[in-house]
Amino acid sequence: MQTQEVEELVRLCIRGDDQAWESLYRLYCGRVRRIVSWPRWGFTSSQTEDITQEVFLELVRSLPNYRGEAQLSTFLTHLAKNKCVSELRRKLAKKRGKEDKSISLEDERTSFDEHQLVAVDGGPTPEETVVMKEETEAVVRLIPTLSSECQQVITLRYFNDKSYEEISQELDIPLGTLCSRLKRCLLKLRKATEKKLGAR
Repeated sequence: MQTQEVEELVRLCIRGDDQAWESLYRLYCGRVRRIVSWPRWGFTSSQTEDITQEVFLELVRSLPNYRGEAQLSTFLTHLAKNKCVSELRRKLAKKRGKEDKSISLEDERTSFDEHQLVAVDGGPTPEETVVMKEETEAVVRLIPTLSSECQQVITLRYFNDKSYEEISQELDIPLGTLCSRLKRCLLKLRKATEKKLGAR
């Protein structure tokens, strides 16, 4: 595909065009999957699929800031490698018993995904623990206020701990559509949570 065609796809994706997202996903999912499935990472096939989908979630978040200084394929390669390194660090932290499972609503510029396992070196301070607890409780209370579609995908992924492939099969939707839907729902949840916490 020519550069101009890719740029047009990016513009359409930013506008929320699901068909454009599907096209972009089909165009690059093979490249991302090959990077993530590199044997030296040591990921299982299930982990590979989940990490691949999370890379595309990160792409959805990053697209509005994409200025075309590098080719999109190069940009995606960078995202994929960074995600693999982050996952390895997470696994290492888990082995050391220093991982805290929480719902994180950090700034988008630094947070890969609003819901993630956060690896910490020395553990949170008491003040940070209170803040995380309050955020988590606020998120759980606000999930029922979202659309049934958003409640469904968030529950399946983050409360039932299902893989992207399992959710895709259960809902009978393409992985690319699932990725786009989940990201939109998480953004809605984040905005609702910020509004709720900010109103106190």
